[in-house]
Amino acid sequence: MHARPNASLEAIYLLRHGETECNRAGRFDGRLDSPLTAKGVAEAKRQGRTLRSLIGPAEDFHIVSSPLGRAVHTARIVAEALARPDAEIETEKRLTEIDFGVWDGLTLKEIEQSFGAQWQERNKDRWSYRIPGGESYAMVARRVESWLRAAHGRLIVVTHGAVERVLRGSYAGMSEAEILSLDEPQDVLFRLEGGQVHRH
Repeated sequence: MHARPNASLEAIYLLRHGETECNRAGRFDGRLDSPLTAKGVAEAKRQGRTLRSLIGPAEDFHIVSSPLGRAVHTARIVAEALARPDAEIETEKRLTEIDFGVWDGLTLKEIEQSFGAQWQERNKDRWSYRIPGGESYAMVARRVESWLRAAHGRLIVVTHGAVERVLRGSYAGMSEAEILSLDEPQDVLFRLEGGQVHRH
């Protein structure tokens, strides 16, 4: 699969928000607005410092974030590290995390106990299975690729685990299976440039 990025898209520095309270508790936070932990704030500050060392004040980069609080908080920390005002951060709903529907806020154990059959169905086809009341990875891919085709210039993007995986994979032309096998780090910066994905 490949989103065929806009020819005017020069580069994306891509990062996931820092650790949240849900992450620490092993819960799916999806569309919930789980706040960053102290560790998550430290991760965001570290990413900001890394960006600063790579691209300086980044005055020619546009900052784009998922509208969810944990991503916006991370984007603000990164903007501060780059000496950029919060007002320059654009939010983009197509970069919002996958909707876990009835599983939002639950641990894996709770999902297996209450939604065992549905969980097994999802494991058979993780890409296409739509979570009850939520989304499938295929649905996420459609909105992420729509955004990627329209993106242009030089961007700093703050998003979420599932969306970050889909965005990296789609940009690099990976298969669905390859995308699902990607990791979801909260302390790594990715550079998408020239059709390649680089890890910093």
